[in-house]
Parts: sequence; C-alpha cells; structure tokens
Amino acid sequence: MMDVDLLRPGTVPISPDTILWFEFLLDPNLLENHLRKPNPDPSPTDLIIKFLLIVPEQKEVAVKPNIEGEIIEGIKTEDTTIKRNRKSLALKILALKVAAYLKWDLSIIESRLPLPMQVTLLQELLYLALDKDVDVGSHRDMDFSSIPDHVLFAVTMFHTWVLHALMYSRFSIKQMRLPFIAILFNSWLSSPGLQDPTYVPPNVGEEILRSLETQAGNSVEVLGQVLASRRAPRVPAFETFVMLREDSAEVKQDWDSSVDITLLEFHCQIHYDLGRYHFFREDYPQASEHLCCTADLFQQLGSSATPPYLYCTVREAELQGYSEACNLVPASVGESLLYQLLRCIRDQYTGIIQVLQQDNLKREIPLVHRDNLELDIQGALSSGKFTVARDLPMQVMTLNTVRRIATGAANWGDYVQKLSYGGNRALDMLVNALKPLVPAAEPAEKERLRVFLQDLIMFEDIPSLLEKVMASPELKQLFSKDQLEELSSKKEGEVQIPALLLSSDWDVMPSTLNDNPRLELGSLEQQLVLSYDTEEISKLLKRTIPANPMKPQWRINNKWELPIPLQSVVMSLPRGYIQDYIYILLAKSRELAIMKVSYIPFKDFEAAQWMLSVVSHETKNCGSVNSNTLYKMGKLLSWEGLLIKIIQFLLDWPCPSINSQSLTTDCKACLSALKAGDSVIPRLEILEHCALCLLNLGEWEFLVNIDKRWNYFELAAEIAYVCIDVVKHKGNKKVAKDAWEFILPMFGSNPQQKRSGSGGTTVIHRDSPSGALHSRSALSQFLGRLRDETAIAVAASLLARLHNVLRDEPSLELVVEYTGLWPAVVSNANSYNNRAVLEVLSQLLLQALKYHPTNVSWLKLLGDINFVLGHHAKALRYYLEAGIVVSDYFSQSMPRSVMDDNVFRRMIKCCTHLQCHTQAAVLCQFLEEVDYATAFKSLGDMKSSSCSDAMDAYYSCIWDTTILEYLVHLHTKRGEHHRKQQAIRVMGLLELNCNNNEEIQREAANIRKSRFLRAMAKQYLC
Repeated sequence: MMDVDLLRPGTVPISPDTILWFEFLLDPNLLENHLRKPNPDPSPTDLIIKFLLIVPEQKEVAVKPNIEGEIIEGIKTEDTTIKRNRKSLALKILALKVAAYLKWDLSIIESRLPLPMQVTLLQELLYLALDKDVDVGSHRDMDFSSIPDHVLFAVTMFHTWVLHALMYSRFSIKQMRLPFIAILFNSWLSSPGLQDPTYVPPNVGEEILRSLETQAGNSVEVLGQVLASRRAPRVPAFETFVMLREDSAEVKQDWDSSVDITLLEFHCQIHYDLGRYHFFREDYPQASEHLCCTADLFQQLGSSATPPYLYCTVREAELQGYSEACNLVPASVGESLLYQLLRCIRDQYTGIIQVLQQDNLKREIPLVHRDNLELDIQGALSSGKFTVARDLPMQVMTLNTVRRIATGAANWGDYVQKLSYGGNRALDMLVNALKPLVPAAEPAEKERLRVFLQDLIMFEDIPSLLEKVMASPELKQLFSKDQLEELSSKKEGEVQIPALLLSSDWDVMPSTLNDNPRLELGSLEQQLVLSYDTEEISKLLKRTIPANPMKPQWRINNKWELPIPLQSVVMSLPRGYIQDYIYILLAKSRELAIMKVSYIPFKDFEAAQWMLSVVSHETKNCGSVNSNTLYKMGKLLSWEGLLIKIIQFLLDWPCPSINSQSLTTDCKACLSALKAGDSVIPRLEILEHCALCLLNLGEWEFLVNIDKRWNYFELAAEIAYVCIDVVKHKGNKKVAKDAWEFILPMFGSNPQQKRSGSGGTTVIHRDSPSGALHSRSALSQFLGRLRDETAIAVAASLLARLHNVLRDEPSLELVVEYTGLWPAVVSNANSYNNRAVLEVLSQLLLQALKYHPTNVSWLKLLGDINFVLGHHAKALRYYLEAGIVVSDYFSQSMPRSVMDDNVFRRMIKCCTHLQCHTQAAVLCQFLEEVDYATAFKSLGDMKSSSCSDAMDAYYSCIWDTTILEYLVHLHTKRGEHHRKQQAIRVMGLLELNCNNNEEIQREAANIRKSRFLRAMAKQYLC
C-alpha cells in the first residue's frame, strides 16, 4: 500500500509491494496497470496530488538562453528564460495522463484536488498543447476555426475550469486544519510546512479566486467564440501524453491518438457549463438561453448515442432542475413530492394542500420541511409580503398535525387551541384530512388516530366534534361499538354544575336563614363588609347590633383600622350604633381612597369624601357628644378630607377637578397648625403629604422657611431649596450639599446616625440592621410621589451624580442636566450600594414618565441606566423613544444637542452586544465624524452564523459611499455575489452621487436615517 510518507524513501521501512513515485517514471506501463485495478490505492486523484507534490523538490531554474544542458525550452523574458526541469515535467505529464484517464471530468478534479494543484494541472495542459507559456488573456485573439484540435480542447478545458472553480468555491465546505506534516509545496504555496498536502491557506485560495474573478468575463467570451466556430476538438487520451526518454530532450505528444467526439456532445457540455455559470451569477435570461440549447442538444445526443459519453457529463436530473428553476419546462408527472413541495413554495403556495394530502399517504417529505413551510406561511402573512387564502395556515397546520399523529410524533404545538377557536370550519378540515388516511393506515397508526380523536372528544371543549366523527363512516371505523357508546354516554352525561357553586357570594336560602339565627347574622355581617352605601350600612347595623349587642360591629373585619388620633376620638363616642356607624364609615372611606384592598378594584374618592361628610353630619346631630369632641372630630375630618384630595391630586396629576389654589391654601393652613400651639394637630402622614403637595405645586419658598423637625420636611425643603437655585441661577451655583448629605447615608451598607441642620436625627441608628432598607424604602416612596418636572429633575440629577461618583467609570456615566450641582467626591465609596442607587433612580424615572411621557432627558437617562446594567435591548428602546419624541417619529431631523454622539456611540455598543452588527455599522454614519474603523469591524463580523439582525436588508439605509465600497470589497472577498450586487445597486443610486450638492446629499441621508430608525423602532418598541 502506498502512502504519502512512502513516496519519500527512507522515512519508514518499505514493503516489497510498495510502488515508489520514480517507478512510474521508469516503467511507462506501470501507471496504466495501476489505474486499471478495481480499487486502485492510491486513487487517481491521490496520484495527481502526489506527482505534483514531488515537482517542487526539483527546482526550476532561470538561465540564459544559450546555455546547454538537460533543460527544456521555456519562456523567453528580457534577459533570461524560465526552463522546466526534465524530472518535474515528466511528473506533470504523469499527472496529465491520470486526468486523461478520468476523461477530464471537472467535477472530480475540482472536488478532490486542491485549488493550486488544479491551476498547475490546467496550465501544464496549455503549455504542452501550445508548446509555450502564453498569457490566457491572449486566447480571445485566437482563430478558433483554424487552430489545431488539441489546442482547441486545451483552451476550452481551461476556460471551462475557470467557471467551474468559481462556482465550486462558493458552495464547498470550509476545509479543516489537519495535524502538522512537514512537507514542501509548489510555487503557489509560499509557506514551507503546513498541516496537510491538500490544505490551502485562506490567503492563497482567496488570491487565486480573485484572479479567477477577473478572468471569468474573458473565459465566457472565449467559450462563446468556441461555440461560434462550430468545431469539435479531439479529446486527449491516456496514450496522448508521451513520457520523456533518457535518450532524447524533445517534448512531443502524440496528439493523433486523441479521441474524436461529436459536435453535439461538445456544444452540449459548453452550453450546460455556461448556463450553470449564468444561473450562479443570477443572470437568468442568459442562463435560460444556454439551458434551452443544452436541453435540445441533450435530447438529440440521447437519440444518436448511448451514455456514458466520451466528454459530456450532463446529468438529466440536474438539467431538469435548472430548467424548472428558470421556469422553462412544466413540472414532470413523476417528480417526487418534495420537489412538488418546493415548486409550490416557489409559486406562492399554489397547490400546496394537494401535495401535503398526498404526502400524508406516501410520507416522502421530511417533517422538518413541513414544519418550515408552516412557519414560512405564518411569517409571510404577518409581514404582508403577499396574501393567501384565509384558511391556508389552518389547513397546513391540520395536515401537518395529522401526519405527526399517524407517524407517532408527539409535538402538536398549539393546534388544539386553534382547533377549538376555528369552529365548524376547522373541524371539517380535520375530518377531511383524516378520511383518506384511515383506509390505508396500519393498525398501529389507526390506534394513534383513535386515541387522538378520543382525547379531543373527552378532554377538550370542542363542540360538535363527536357528531362529525359519528357522521363519517371512515372515522367510525377507528372505534369499536362499545367505545362509541361510551363516548356518546359520557358526552350526554356531563356534570351540570349548580348555579350555587358558580355564584361568588354563595347566598344562603332565606328559609335556611330563618331556621338558624347564626347563619342569618353571618350573612348580614358579610353584606356589611362588602357594602359601601351609607344608608344600607346604617340599616344593616340596626339589624346586627340587637343580634349581638356585646360585640362591637367594627371588629367583624380586622382590616378596618383607623389612625390613632382618629380612633381615640371615635372611641370617646357613646358605645353602640353611633360609634359603630362612624367607625365603619371612616374605615371604609380609607379603604376607598388610601388602602389597597383586593375586593376594591379602583379608588373612589367621591364616595370616600361623601362618607366623611356623613360622619360629620352624624356627629353634629348626635346630642350625646360634647363640644370638645365635636371640635376635635371636625378638625380631624377636615384633615382627612384634605389627605384624600392630595392623594387624588397626585394620582390624577394634573387633576382638573381640584382647585390647585384652594389646595395650596389648605396645605399651608395644615402645616401652620403646628405653630399655632393648638391641642389638636395633624398627624404625620397628613403633614408629609402636605409638604409633598406644596413641593409639586411650586411653593418652594414656603417649604424652605418651614420648621424642619421631621425628616420628611427636611428632604422636601432641601429639594425645594435646590429648585429655587435652578430656577434663579440655572443650576450654575453649587449649593446642594445638604440634600446630598441627607440622601447619601441611605445607600450605605451600615448607615450611621447623622444630625441635620435643625438638630434632628435623620437616619436610624447604627445598631438597626434594617435601617438602610427602611430609609431607602421611604426615599423611594417620597420620590415616587414627585410630580413637578423641576423637582424630579433635581432628584434624578442627584442620584445620577451619586452613581457616577460611586462607579467612577467615565464610559458608564449617566448623562443628565444639573449634575454639576452636587459634590464630585465621596469618601469611602466602596461602602455604598451603587446598584441600589440605580434601582431607586429607575423607579423615579418610570413613575415620572407616566405623567411626563415626552421628557427626552429622562428617556435618555433611562437608556443610560439600562446600558450601564447591561440591558442593551431596553437601552435601545429608550434611546429610540427619545428620538421619536424629539423628531416626531423621525419625520424631522434630530437636534445634535439632544441626540449627540454619546447617545449614538452607546447605541452602537448596544447593537454590537446584541450581535446586530449591521445595525451598528449603519449607526456609525450618525456620528458627527463617521467612525469607519467601528463600521468596518462591525461589517467584518456580519456573518450569517453570528449576526442577529436583517443584514443586507439594511443596505438601503446606508448613504456613506466609503462604507458601501467596503461592503462591495467584503462580499467580493467572501464570494457573496447576491449581497455584493445589492451593495452595488445601492451605491449606484443617483442621490448618493458624490458630485451632488450638499442639499441633495443631506436629504438623501435624512431619508435613510428615518427609514433605518423606524425599522429599529419597530423591532425594539413593538
């Protein structure tokens, strides 16, 4: 057995049966005898590789023309002539003899020989035919009607191979690197020692293919001239190539021993090769013309000769496929179902149902193709590319489901749900799909179909399915008589759920209540809990109090709670009806306006205020209540009513039903009650809401001058102070240190006690483990109730600045106005929770955008926050929302002051992280100075396996010609012909001409910007 190392004597012990390479040179008959073996080892193509690998060991030399020696005449240059060594030429002749033995079948040569060796082989054929090295570009000037037959064959063979090599290189599998083998290579390979004799470095292969790309047009022209000459050459045979002899320096081949071929066979092959090449280049008119000629010649050839032919390698099935792809011939009757399926897809699904019905019987089409068909139809309908029959998706899904059930596949998807929604029409589709299948089905398949139908009837809510099964004789065959009776009886005997079980309140019958007083009392108490009608509550209390006089009725619901000041006043009222009635009304008022209760789906502020008015009326009309209690109750009720107004005002901001001036006066009066020295003062919750309301109403001067004895007041006052500075000095004065020091400890891992300017303690003690969490929660609640834009902007800038200082990474800074107000340094920054800062800031912005949805600065800030957190898709969403707001959905140009380079660079990074490399490259154009380095890198990463965007669909959004030129170069290098043509078409548009004036160029750029940004908005916002 012969192997690569054995061709180099001395590397391993040699077996007596081993044939060494030089033995083929010594014995002319040895090669033919070896090739005629049933399974020659090495194979013919392995022999060609080995012969050509040995050639470089004997170097070709350059000498002056007069020097004599064992050098064969070569190419004359200006001062030297390239001479071919006798040994190397002999080995190349051996390689050509093997190629002749293979009948010059390019499909074998291109698939089994490395590309550089293919070049060497074809060039040596040209050299021997022409007796000299000639530039292939000069072939166009040949007179093909008079040149010798062997020259005609060699030229035709070379130019046909050029087209074959280009096509094969685009569809061949990428070669793998094999273990290192130290060898020497021919002149095409400059590196001494690669992994495998057949391995071609990528740069070498690309260089050859680029030269072939430039040669392709010339080759098509030469082959056209060959066809026009109306000549058939003689094909060199194995005997044509004569081995060199030691007694002669002459190189002379026996061209007379070549084999004659018919003109039909020769032209049929050339037309076929040209047709395939034009089809590959998507030049379908030219491809159709050559394929038509091929079909005619192939038919004539079949009637005059029987295959295998001497030269023609056209296969009828492939020719049929190319012809049908070009829509040249109708579909053949005997074609496979998979082929019919592909034709129907090409014709926009015409006749697809009949093909699927046949496949349910024959089962030729793999399920993966049928699943892809279903997804393609749904995608085409959703994208609006074309319209099909309304029932087509359901029909395809039904037929696919039936096929899966019959073959035992378990995945039905959401078919059952769509079947139940489809009604009788969907059931008819199912029955019609099952009918033809039942008679031809195997017993196991019938059992699977029966179980499927039985499950649908028994466990799915699909009306009239049983009736349709009973009406179909084919489907009734699947069930035995007992099974049909069981199905019918179970469907008729379905459990009827009593109306009482379906009722939500489970009312007890009146007769039962009369028999059991405890049940009657329980029913009354349940109605009392659920009722919010003051008159009904009064009537229910008058019935429940006599039934259980020892138990206060306000205790029947443990969620009825009152604030301590209000509860103490109510408890001072006479026990009985009046106390219970007032307590319950006050508790229900809080439920309607303040508390979150599961059985109250929405807040009813009017009903809450009405209950307070009823309470006020009842207390005034109650003669047993003293004046001091009436005074306290009046004050507390007025403040409770003010709290309800504030909550409604903040929730429905801006609330037109509430007079803001009157609300401002009431809030100031409530806060001023602290200074009046009255015995009745507002409770803390009301005071905090009043301060917050005044902050949102812009009453900052009042808050700054208020007594800051409570933490809530201090925070509101500090923010109000900064708001005053922002309005007066435009945020240019750094005066916000107090607010910074107030909020900073809330994000510490172990907050310490701090004294405020008023002397009060602002943070819970060090010993409390939940202090930071509690303070942070209170801060979040406070910030979540801010409604004024200036106040929100100040709070957001503080938190953004705090994040920037704690993170200390310029590339991840949050950009927002007014950050210069705050300090730039924090001592011991590692002890603070930066992520908690981002969480509080995110909650603030999300709440603020509910009331100010068009604030561009906050949208950008949310985008920055998500960018910092690594949520790149959400970051793009908010950046795009900001662009939509500022440009009226990209119908106007976006101001640079709003959407600056920082925003676009972050969008580029987001796209890169999401592997949307084409989007990143397009966004590089949006910068003030186009970032070509990033754009080229992104386009270089744009491969089908690693790119998650629409790729070449975005080429119409590129207006920079430099990027388009790079795209053309990139696709040419990769052999992506279709995408290269698309980039060339875009680059050739008139509005992108570099000679256009600035206005036209600017308008072209704006149109493409809008198109691209709208496409991104549709992806990330919808």
